[in-house]
Amino acid sequence: MEWRCEWCEKPHEENDPPCDNCGHGTFEKAVRQVNHEVVPGGTVWICQDCGRSHQRNSPPCKRCGGADLELREGPPETDPLDDIGTRWLDVLEPKYVAGYAVVAVLLGVLLLSVVGVISLPTLGGPSGPPPVPEAPGSADSAGGLSLAGVEDAYVTTLNERREAEGVGVLDRNATGDEAAAYYNKATVAAVAGDGGGPDREAFARFGLPCDRPSVVSYRVAPERTGESVGDFENETALATALVDSYVERGNAFRGGDTVGVDVHVAPDDTVFVTYVVC
Repeated sequence: MEWRCEWCEKPHEENDPPCDNCGHGTFEKAVRQVNHEVVPGGTVWICQDCGRSHQRNSPPCKRCGGADLELREGPPETDPLDDIGTRWLDVLEPKYVAGYAVVAVLLGVLLLSVVGVISLPTLGGPSGPPPVPEAPGSADSAGGLSLAGVEDAYVTTLNERREAEGVGVLDRNATGDEAAAYYNKATVAAVAGDGGGPDREAFARFGLPCDRPSVVSYRVAPERTGESVGDFENETALATALVDSYVERGNAFRGGDTVGVDVHVAPDDTVFVTYVVC
């Protein structure tokens, strides 16, 4: 069974996140689509007045009473009126005509709004960035270390590694920080709490300085580094271990100009890291 990334849906042979396309830290089992063979049918008689299908040339038509049936080859076409028992001539009844009139009025109002003759209230879904969700654990400090300081040191260390690889350094971006915080906290809430995880449409409302940002999200358990958060000497030491954990997994650096980052420590001392590159 193949696996695919929950965020960008790229298929992977193994359940070994993060995704090498978008950096998302969770995979799901891919569902294989089954193609059903279409078996051709035989002949069918079609009423020339309302379009209803008949198996035999036995007028009158069972729907409209028409006497003109025409023979056609191939499978019978699906007729939506067969299920609801409505004749095509029924569309001329007063109740349907009234419905058409309402639609016409609405279309007229919409047209006047488009050309600026009248103004309509704003319609649609929510606008603006979504709120950063609450997540179990700590977003400010852990083990005597400032997580804001860890984030600053993380960007510095990340740029040092990028520069050594000839990829180019990234400038810190406040909007990117907010987007990374939303994604990271939503991930923690889903893994360690009762949240539903980050939402792609909500994430898109942050208005990042690029159309297709790269989201890198991963977690580092104490077993991986051999130390708990409180065992690290300072913020730079923890940030270096977090960057090392990403590089050691064979992940490539993302191209871009700006970066936003968020570091969160879950109740079990697992460190969740998300950074967004544009």
